[in-house]
Amino acid sequence: MNKFTIGVIIAIVAVFGGLVIYNTVQNNNNAIDYSKYDASKIITDTSDTGGIAEHVRGNSESKVVVVEYADFQCPGCASMMPKIDAVYEEYKDDVAFVFRNYPISYHQNARAASAAGEAAALQGYFWEMADALYNNRTDWMNETGQTRTDRFVELFKSVAPDGDADKFKDEMEHNENFEKKINFDIGIGRNRSGVEATPSFYVNGSHIEIGENDSLDDFAKNIKNKIDEELKK
Repeated sequence: MNKFTIGVIIAIVAVFGGLVIYNTVQNNNNAIDYSKYDASKIITDTSDTGGIAEHVRGNSESKVVVVEYADFQCPGCASMMPKIDAVYEEYKDDVAFVFRNYPISYHQNARAASAAGEAAALQGYFWEMADALYNNRTDWMNETGQTRTDRFVELFKSVAPDGDADKFKDEMEHNENFEKKINFDIGIGRNRSGVEATPSFYVNGSHIEIGENDSLDDFAKNIKNKIDEELKK
């Protein structure tokens, strides 16, 4: 990495306040043959994913698929989520929006938060829990042990008044398939999409670039422009 590249990275991080975070991630699923998967498409539940399907909102039958790789502890991901929610509201009848876990290894609670999201998903509250994790990240990001678990349970109760909090807690702590799903998301992102940062967005497999001087609104506009382009094809 030359001095110019380092300077560009520093400038981008300064502009976005952490939107782009270059990272190393832990992934123990090296035996998976990722070449048989198309990262630009919705991936169904398989043994590789722990039997857990993609988290999809919008039109799952659409020819346009927006994929986000994100870390719930990442400040940039949290900042970008409201913008993506707005894009989703505009295109939800025409586009499929997919979330994939990409917890960064040096974010101490990112993987635990991903497990919380997966546990909420089993009861149909993934997207609500995702918003709650982002909106309240400062409440759980530095906690450990039982206190961290309690924070996640409280968040689940706040978004799932009809949910089973005891089941949520048990699944979050003991469901081994979550580890498979999280590792698969990381693996498909790294091996097939070429993810180097969070959040990373792809529209039909095309990476949406972040300009050095782009604002969050500019970035969202770049995503919308690519969606419009793909819808016209």
